[in-house]
Amino acid sequence: MIRDSIIFINFGIFALLSLLHIYWAFGGKWAIEYTVPNEWKASYFEQKNRFKVSAATIIVAIGLMIFAFVTLSNYHNLGQLMPSNYSKVLSRIIGGIFLLRAVGDFNYFGIFKKKSTTKFAIKDSQIFVPLCLYLGISSILITLMNF
Repeated sequence: MIRDSIIFINFGIFALLSLLHIYWAFGGKWAIEYTVPNEWKASYFEQKNRFKVSAATIIVAIGLMIFAFVTLSNYHNLGQLMPSNYSKVLSRIIGGIFLLRAVGDFNYFGIFKKKSTTKFAIKDSQIFVPLCLYLGISSILITLMNF
């Protein structure tokens, strides 16, 4: 029961994050100022880089949607999405990715970031790091819990 709830919560989070990235890729502005460290913004958001930013954001959106369906494939009634041994291994990899994101690059983002006073750094500490810790731990936990 708890495992199933975690699976559906994670699926919803991944799906919503995917849709948010699609929104940004097509020019959405809501919360965009918190998505990239301030030091990267000058080059990242220049008009000449707009296509690269959109393409990269679409790739992230596709990845997040794949994460959503890998997570959903752990649900016992939807095991036919992929074999259970694949979904377990992939869910553990997803968990590892998000735990690494939570730890960060030791400079701009993550638990051990040096720059902590920018808009991005504040939101990273308030939202992104806790979310990544939750997704990392819960993605691994899903694979360790019995049906």
